[in-house]
Amino acid sequence: MQDLNDMVTFARVVEASSFTEAARRMGASKSRVSKGIARLEKALGVRLLNRSTRGLSLTEIGAAFYEHCVRIADEAAQAEELVSQLQSEPRGVLKVTAPVAFGRLHVAPAVADYLTLYPRVRLDLTITDRVVDLVSEGYDLAIRIAREPSLHHVARELAPVRRVVCATPDYFERFGTPTSPRDLTNHNCRHYTHFGSQG
Repeated sequence: MQDLNDMVTFARVVEASSFTEAARRMGASKSRVSKGIARLEKALGVRLLNRSTRGLSLTEIGAAFYEHCVRIADEAAQAEELVSQLQSEPRGVLKVTAPVAFGRLHVAPAVADYLTLYPRVRLDLTITDRVVDLVSEGYDLAIRIAREPSLHHVARELAPVRRVVCATPDYFERFGTPTSPRDLTNHNCRHYTHFGSQG
């Protein structure tokens, strides 16, 4: 199979009717363009272009070959343009998971604004305290509450998580008011068991 870059170069030379102009349009040196065409002709074992002091002209084989090369060049340009468009504006399905409490308090309320900002995105949001497997379950993003991120994921800290000790005045009156975290070991505490377990 021929080098696709050389085939694209050939198409651009034919369009420009000049090695120099093709090189300028491609942002390459004339020498590089000329070598690409020479390499292509050598690999095919045929002459594609007639060169003269008056300019370039296609051989019969060159004209037939050009029809295929120009399609390849156009497809390559369209593929590059498509990638550029996809990068410039998010689109498609974004599958996200978040813990129940955080998801309800912070993620769900932000969904409407996010979808207004990015109307071509369809959000698939799962709110669960189960630690999902991003790869096998097809998630793009997981919001997790953890002391340290997993070494197997690319992680970014969003915000610190702070805990607050709360009790009724009656409880404090009966059992005393803790003055340090260590005091909590002597108290009847309920805590969010999933905190710190999503690694």
